[in-house]
Amino acid sequence: MFGSFPIARVFGTTVRIDLSWVLLVIGTAALWPGDPLAAVINLLLLFTLVTLHELGHTLAARYFKIEVLDITLWFLGGMARMREIPENPKVEAVVALAGPAVNFLLAALALPFLLASGIANMSDLAPNATATLAGLLANFILINLFMGASNLLPAFPMDGGRVFRALCGLFTDWLNATRIAAGVGKLFAAGLIVLGFVSRQWSIAAVGLFVWLAGSRELWAVRMRRMQQQMREQTFGGLGERAATFTPVETEEPPQRGAEDDPSGARRPSDNPLAQGRGLDDEAVRRLERFRGSIRKPRDPQD
Repeated sequence: MFGSFPIARVFGTTVRIDLSWVLLVIGTAALWPGDPLAAVINLLLLFTLVTLHELGHTLAARYFKIEVLDITLWFLGGMARMREIPENPKVEAVVALAGPAVNFLLAALALPFLLASGIANMSDLAPNATATLAGLLANFILINLFMGASNLLPAFPMDGGRVFRALCGLFTDWLNATRIAAGVGKLFAAGLIVLGFVSRQWSIAAVGLFVWLAGSRELWAVRMRRMQQQMREQTFGGLGERAATFTPVETEEPPQRGAEDDPSGARRPSDNPLAQGRGLDDEAVRRLERFRGSIRKPRDPQD
C-alpha cells in the first residue's frame, strides 16, 4: 500500500483510505473513455460497499470481544485489521461470513426499489452506467452480488478461504488447517495470475498476487505463534498451578537459662523468681517492667 490516512470513525473503529484509492478516482475521472462522471459515481459506490462489507466483519468480531484496530480501503478492496484472530473454527467462520452476508442483505433490500423504478437497460450497467436511479440501483445490486459471491471463493485469506480453514479446523489442529487452506488458496491465486496475464486484465493478476502473498504471510504468522507457544510450554511447562503446601518444622525448646548464664545480665520471664508461690506470673512481671510511672506509698486507713 502507498500510505493511508483516516477519514472517519465508525462503531469505535477508524476507517482509513489508502492513497491508491485517491489515485484510482483521479485516474478514472481523467482517463475514462466513456462517461467519466458515471464511472466515478460507480467507483464511489464500490468504495461505500467495500466499507460496509468490512464493517460487517467488524461488528461480528466485536460480538466475540475482538478488538478491530482499523479498516483500510485500497484499490484492491478493504482490510479489517484485528488485534487477534482466535484459533476457533466457530469464531473464524462467523466473522468471515459476516462480510458477504452484508452484501447479500443489501442486494435483497435494493431489489424492490429497482422493481419499483423500472428495470434498467443493459447500457445502464457498470461501468458504462449513466447517473440514473435505475442504473445506480442495478449497479448497487450487481456489485453486492459480485462482492458477496467472489469473497466466498476458497482463496485463503479471503472470506471463503477463512471459512474453509474453519471447516478444516474441525478435524485437525489450527496449523494444519491453515496450511491446507493456504495451499488451496495458492491454487486459486495461480489461476487468477494466469488468467490476468492471458486476458491482459492486470487487476485480476494483481488480486491473484495479493492472495498468494497474503496467504503465505498468514501461514507464517500461525507458525510463529505455534513456535512461541511451544517454547513457553517447554520453558514453563513444569511450573503449572500447584496447591500451596506447608511442612511443619519441628524445633527443640531452648534450654532455660538464668541471669547468670546470660552475658548481658538480662532476666527472662521464665527466670522470674517471684513466680514461685507469690501469685505473679510472667505476664504480670512484663507489665510491671513496662510501667513508667511512680509508685506511691499506700495511705494508712487511720489517717
